[in-house]
Amino acid sequence: MSGARRKARVREEIQRELSSILEFESRDPVVRTAFPTVMDVRLSVDGRYAKVYVALGADADPVAVERALAQDRGFYRSLLAERLALRHTPDLRFVMDETVERAMRLDALLRDEDETLGTG
Repeated sequence: MSGARRKARVREEIQRELSSILEFESRDPVVRTAFPTVMDVRLSVDGRYAKVYVALGADADPVAVERALAQDRGFYRSLLAERLALRHTPDLRFVMDETVERAMRLDALLRDEDETLGTG
């Protein structure tokens, strides 16, 4: 059980630190102007790999941001290694999280349906 708690703690620490790094220390203008938010971090069983789910601001180009994050992942990993006391700092893989966007689209569809039914 303590292994699961430790893994959850590590995930939370990675999420908190990466959020701070992306917001305040990223040197890439594509990333800085996208206003990235780290939504979730999923660690592999051995903790050597982390899949980082990132949501972006409304005007951001997800393809360009994903490319920039992938290109700069070594920089982000080295900053994480400085801040976290881990035996192995995980290799980062950034994935665009579309959960918020999907929820907004679904909400708009439901509102449109309500308006159609209400006026019909």
